Amino acid sequence: MELFVNGFLEKLSDVGNKPKRFFIKKIKTINHNIHAVLVDVDDEKSEELVALSVIQDKNKYRIIKNIE
Repeated sequence: MELFVNGFLEKLSDVGNKPKRFFIKKIKTINHNIHAVLVDVDDEKSEELVALSVIQDKNKYRIIKNIE
């Protein structure tokens, strides 16, 4: 999985809920593990720190090419 800073991800949610979209603000290392700082597209003041292993789980996140 290729991740790029300023790339877009979609957090998959339960059935019936709209998926949340994030862009990757920065990538950093914590305790030798790679994490990404995600910012909600609709609320740029909120950030989430997510481990790369969680982002690679295709049941939780997917990379999206275009954002509308």
